[in-house]
Amino acid sequence: MTKTRSFWISLCLINLCIVAFFGFCLRSKILFTIPFVNYRNFLSAHSHFAFSGWAGLALMTLLIYDVLPGSLSQKKIYQRILAGVEISSLGMALTFPFFGYNAITIFFSTLYIVVAVVFAYVFLKDVLSVSLHKTIKLLCFTAIASLIVSFLGTLGLVYILFAQYNNSILYRDSIYVFLHFQYNGFFTVAVFALAFNYLIQKGNTITKNGRLFSLFLCLSIVPSLFLALLWHNLVLFYVFAAIGCLLMILSLVFLLSFLRQLSHKIVFASSFVRVFWVFTILSFCLKMLLNIGTIFPQLGNAVYGDRPVIIGFLHLVFLGFLTFYIFSVILQSDRFIPHTTSAGYPFVLFSAGIIANEIVLMLQGLGVLLKTSSPVFMWLLWATAIMLFSGALLIVLSRYRLVRAQKKPY
Repeated sequence: MTKTRSFWISLCLINLCIVAFFGFCLRSKILFTIPFVNYRNFLSAHSHFAFSGWAGLALMTLLIYDVLPGSLSQKKIYQRILAGVEISSLGMALTFPFFGYNAITIFFSTLYIVVAVVFAYVFLKDVLSVSLHKTIKLLCFTAIASLIVSFLGTLGLVYILFAQYNNSILYRDSIYVFLHFQYNGFFTVAVFALAFNYLIQKGNTITKNGRLFSLFLCLSIVPSLFLALLWHNLVLFYVFAAIGCLLMILSLVFLLSFLRQLSHKIVFASSFVRVFWVFTILSFCLKMLLNIGTIFPQLGNAVYGDRPVIIGFLHLVFLGFLTFYIFSVILQSDRFIPHTTSAGYPFVLFSAGIIANEIVLMLQGLGVLLKTSSPVFMWLLWATAIMLFSGALLIVLSRYRLVRAQKKPY
């Protein structure tokens, strides 16, 4: 692992800790009187910083240093891009809690979009110029294209804010466009670009099943958007949504076939890494099944109309799928964290918080649907928030102790 790569990943972990802190504040605000915490503003800070400071920075870092050869990844432009991502992210984290949506926070949000567009141009140009497996190029292109398209949703929200245009339809559609192309596009496809590239580097072959999975996954992104737009009750939207479901089913079938072929060929640095890979795949499969299931009105209304279920689904991708994979990458890196049981405890605590959070949110969602909701769920979610923040903080402290012990500044 290069020193620069290690530095940026360390920074990503600090950002994850900040995201978890915001989450803890939000859960605490629900239960206790905390005058200085404005729930809406903290929620904006939590979500924006999670997208940019954690997921965005982590994926860009890994795409740069794990996909591109050293001669390209060490270019100064990438250091400036990652610095721009961090500056814009911290700007949002520091201003949203106090000001909410205003000129300052929109400036930092816009700065992140500009930096992301620059990254897209430079990175894709480099990807096309080097010798990479065609599947990796397809996944990288689709992931970055999804990132850029997702900003159309952001622009829609900015237009509503500045024009004071009270159109709930445009607002709702803008939110869904942004979330869909971030979660089901950029996050998901980028993870598989990294995972497949890792498999190739370890001497594995991307078989026909792996190539077909990648193709159908990429093709499913646009039509599956209409699963979130079925509330318009347009026949054409149902047709596109059905096509998206079919493509997702095919991609899932080919992925499982591909993984079955590789099950005895993948070598992991430790049992922790293997567990995180398994959790990553399980989270992805559950995400896909929930996506496919939303074409049925009952489940669709639950996913898009039941707040706990919505939050649970978003965290399933954000914390389950994405974070589990990034943890596996961190633990796989020889110089980052020692492969000892004690060093893995913070990751276990954070992962337990993820799983507990998902279970409680789903139970709470069922309670809302069945009209048997209980206030105990709020206390349980507060407990999971403590687990997540404590786990993230311990991960950062573990990293700090390792750096001091080795006396190797990164």
